[in-house]
Amino acid sequence: MDVSNRDIDIANRYHTATKRLYLPLEHKPLAYKPYPELSPIFLPTDMASLDMPALKAVANLGSPERVGQTCNLEILATLLFYTAGRIRQRNFTGAGTVTFRAAASAGGLYPIEVYVVCGDLPGLTAGVYHFSPIDFALRGLREGDYRLALSQAVGDDLAAAAPVTLVFSSVFWRSAWKYQARSYRYCFWDNGTMGANLLAATAALGLPAKVLMGFVDDQVNHVLGLDGQREASLCLVPIGQADELALTGDMGHVPPLAVETAPDSEEIHYPEMSRLHAASALSAPDEVATWRRPVVMPPGRRTGLRLSLATEVPDAYSLGQAIRQRGSTRRFAREAMSHAQLSAILAHATTSFEADFLNSEGPTLLSPYLIVNAVEGVPSGSYVFSPSDQTLICLREGAFREEAGHLCFEQALGADASVVMFFMADLEAVLQHFGNRGYRTVQLEAGVVGGKMYLCAYALGLGASGLTFFDDEVTAFFSPDAAGKRAIFVVALGKTASENRVRPFRSRLGMKIDALSRRDALES
Repeated sequence: MDVSNRDIDIANRYHTATKRLYLPLEHKPLAYKPYPELSPIFLPTDMASLDMPALKAVANLGSPERVGQTCNLEILATLLFYTAGRIRQRNFTGAGTVTFRAAASAGGLYPIEVYVVCGDLPGLTAGVYHFSPIDFALRGLREGDYRLALSQAVGDDLAAAAPVTLVFSSVFWRSAWKYQARSYRYCFWDNGTMGANLLAATAALGLPAKVLMGFVDDQVNHVLGLDGQREASLCLVPIGQADELALTGDMGHVPPLAVETAPDSEEIHYPEMSRLHAASALSAPDEVATWRRPVVMPPGRRTGLRLSLATEVPDAYSLGQAIRQRGSTRRFAREAMSHAQLSAILAHATTSFEADFLNSEGPTLLSPYLIVNAVEGVPSGSYVFSPSDQTLICLREGAFREEAGHLCFEQALGADASVVMFFMADLEAVLQHFGNRGYRTVQLEAGVVGGKMYLCAYALGLGASGLTFFDDEVTAFFSPDAAGKRAIFVVALGKTASENRVRPFRSRLGMKIDALSRRDALES
């Protein structure tokens, strides 16, 4: 190694690189994307009502009286508001004004942007638009019908024929600022929770919608004017009844987009994220077509106590009410939820949704595991849920609050919740089938199902919070049943405490591990 003791820049660089900072607030990125040169097209605030019961909307039971309705500007505004809009503001001592959006986001960092690609709609001309939640407005990026450009990228006429497609992208630095390289997962969780809101809203409005994860990345990014590195497209959702006339649009060259955005804070590069995103990109329509083969995950063969779900469906808020009142729980009350409430959440949130990586034979890539801390009529213990026959299968009975808090990254939320849901997957099988793109896909599906659970919990007057976790310890806890599976996402459910503030927590298991780490390695 060609270095010298007098090359003191090496020591200085190391010292700078290994400084401990809690959070560099001076570098916090913007939570929205400004286009200072573009004029806003303000969206109507007199929106369509989402009065369908939230549980039915989440389960995609549809609204028959609204099937076939036209997707106009009012409907588009409704979908954007309940997917990505700002629902309220609150003032907190020390933090100042905090804005809550329609869908949960890890750390309230909101890395996901939404773009609209549409044909001519009543009230809006064909074009490519960016949605700005801060002023509830669209900004036009391109004029004309670019749906066929999307269709070429996804290899599916649906993107060309649907009246409107929402494209979700991620500004990766917004989440990486706090969560570093692990934030790549969180971006898909956030996209998934927004997708859960969107799918429920389209169901309530009687509009078909389908999640597309397979597309040529560079082509979609080009249509939106994204660099594909700092900000990149994650998924597309065509919405509305197909219109065959839309297939006659221009399929010609899409010129580069030269629209300036305001500069953001200085970024720290995490090469693991960049490598994975590049390695999971699809480069040609033929590759997309080959990729789009839904996988069938074999069901596990399990023995043990089986508990059927309650058939009673509790009273619930409408979808609009559930979204408007949502907010992640900071402290649970250590009180029991009812068997009917847990059953309603599991039954409605785990219904399959339309996606290009799922079908009736392979309706999910996930295996839902649970720690039940306090549910009336259900013994405390660890469980796995079987969506196919709607039963809970007991793996171990026992009190596992301490373990739940430890597994959830030493957080009281896991220990205090009535139930903690662990979404796991046979990641090796997913990657063998879908390639690296499968990593994006399984993370997003977990976000969607987790988001559906949020909505069900809010609708039932309960609280919910998404959590991070100790990956390998989750697998070990649920093994041997979970052997070979990886933890993907965690959602805690229960009754929100009257004092909804974070509670300090240290598990006995965590303290034991700390003590063992100090033991002399030579001790027998």
